[in-house]
Parts: sequence; C-alpha cells; structure tokens
Amino acid sequence: MKVLKYLIGIAAVGALALFGLKYYTQGTYGELPGAIDQLNPLVSKGEVYVKTQKPEEVNGYGTARYVQTAADSEGHKRTIEFNGISVLKEGHYLKISNKGAHVETYEEVSKNDVPAKALAIIE
Repeated sequence: MKVLKYLIGIAAVGALALFGLKYYTQGTYGELPGAIDQLNPLVSKGEVYVKTQKPEEVNGYGTARYVQTAADSEGHKRTIEFNGISVLKEGHYLKISNKGAHVETYEEVSKNDVPAKALAIIE
C-alpha cells in the first residue's frame, strides 16, 4: 500500500512538472525551451508561418540564425528561433513544423499557401 501511494505521489509531481514546463516555455524561444518542448509529451506538434527577414547573425560556416515572429493558421503568434543552412532570401514565406519552441523542419511556401490569419500577423 505504501508503494502505491509513493508511485501516485511521484506521478502527480511529474505531471505538475510537465504542466509547469509547458507554460514556462509557451512564450519563450531558444535552445533550452526547444529541448524542453521536444521532450514534453504535453506539448503538441504544429505548423507556424514566417516571412523571412535578415538573420540575427551568421557564423563562420555560413549558418544563419533567425529570431522571428511566427503565426499559426488560427492567428496565434509566438517568437520562434531557427537556423538556416545558409542565409535565406528575404521576403519569402516559410512553413515551419514545430513542437512548441522546438523547430523540426521548415519549407518554403507561396504566399497563397499561408493561411489568412497567419498572413495578417507576419506581414
């Protein structure tokens, strides 16, 4: 009986920690929030859209780091950080597959493929 109470207590603390981490990373970006969101089963996968801008920085290997406002199809916005293998052309539209702050992939799409609510935010 004591073991069962102990296991229920651990599960409750774990669930509270996952909920807390989900809300902690909700409005943030970067490596740590991305890693937390990638591992957190309570954070759902989704797609957001950006209009490419000038990168924040470009390292010695030509990899560009971007920090931009992104929006989903419902018009919810968030700041997102992602890396391009090289400097991306400015003014192009990207569909980014993400899990919270964790960016999985991105692909260029036409302006017509960007949902209207997202387009209104990223323009």
